[in-house]
Amino acid sequence: MPNCIGNLWAHRCRLYRLLSNECSAAALQARVLVSMNQRNARNILFISLSQLGMAFSFNFLMVFIPFYIHSISPYSPRETLIWVGLIMGSASFMAAVTSTFWGSLASRFMPKKIYMRGLLSHAVLILLMAFVTNLPLLLAIRVLQGALGGISTVGLIIVSSSSSRESAAADMGFFQNSITMGQLLGPPVGAFAASMLGYKGTFVSASALVFITLVFCALYVAEVPQKPGQRSENGKQGLSTKTLFAWGVCFAATVQMMFLPGVLPNVFGTFGIEPDIALRWSGVFVMSYTATAMIGTYLLCRLAPKIGSVKLIICAGALGILMQSLLSVSPGISSFVVIRVVQTALIASVLPLIISLFASDLSGKVIGFLNSGRFAGNAMGPIIGTSVLAFTGLNWVYLFISGLSVLALLGFAFFFSDKEYVSEPGT
Repeated sequence: MPNCIGNLWAHRCRLYRLLSNECSAAALQARVLVSMNQRNARNILFISLSQLGMAFSFNFLMVFIPFYIHSISPYSPRETLIWVGLIMGSASFMAAVTSTFWGSLASRFMPKKIYMRGLLSHAVLILLMAFVTNLPLLLAIRVLQGALGGISTVGLIIVSSSSSRESAAADMGFFQNSITMGQLLGPPVGAFAASMLGYKGTFVSASALVFITLVFCALYVAEVPQKPGQRSENGKQGLSTKTLFAWGVCFAATVQMMFLPGVLPNVFGTFGIEPDIALRWSGVFVMSYTATAMIGTYLLCRLAPKIGSVKLIICAGALGILMQSLLSVSPGISSFVVIRVVQTALIASVLPLIISLFASDLSGKVIGFLNSGRFAGNAMGPIIGTSVLAFTGLNWVYLFISGLSVLALLGFAFFFSDKEYVSEPGT
């Protein structure tokens, strides 16, 4: 009898704990959903500006790091080139791998604290690079930078929690445009700073900028609720098929954005442009289509509440793929430039639109997974472009990336064509 009573009491305690956990999860989910109806403009502004500062600092450094590596390398020119590739590419790969992890942390710890510690770590690592003259150690620092690069996922979570349903697409677009602005301004300013301040002074300046963004976030960003973990039917955390296809579209769109610089010398050569002239105009070309990407993101994200995010993603994605394919039949450099700037204006909005589509009900883990598509595309875009070109030709590069994008967009359109998402205008 005592054993029977003990077993009954144990079952009762387990049932009580289970019900308590379910109630707590439901309450937390309700709190996040309520927060989606209240907009904190100051959070959105300062988190987005901090991402502008981060993107600016990273691209500020990237333009002169190859020269810095050559200046401190004790290896042969061929071995040094290998080190340049490893050091330059390692951060994006690590960011893609760890982005989901950073998103899942937001369901266990307060997002603002995670974000601020990530910013502080970046400031310290950039400062350390100023005093490193050993290439393996520099590679290790870049790997750590990449692992910490996933804090942009935490920034996305803070912005999504600070946004309202009506302004989610526009706020995500502002966040993405802030990153793009940093990517646009960083290289020319970084090159100028390196020539004026030297390598060490430029590293210190970039570190100071990240630290300043940390101070502003500490003063002006309010804490947001933790994201509840999203669970599958069997009770374990998982990613749905819809999420996988959404990731595929984010990845393919980023590849379209990032593949061209790696093959740009070949593009200019195809049109008979001399190397010295091509070098002079390549920066202007990249800046021009980056600027139109920002304009397109702003305009399309503003249209999302009227048209619907799913419909806009499918239309912009399809037109972007069409422009990507038309690059293969461009008769001259002028038409090539026009097609490219139109393409980036269409395709750049895909990532913020997809994340805004689910901002109210995704766990931090899923937001991190979607954001990893951007990091993976950043890393793989140049690799796909140069690898396909090495074995075929430029036209096959354009068409291969178009085919990859078609597969991802078809899967997205199939799984996201239900009424729950199509009937979203005005919600």
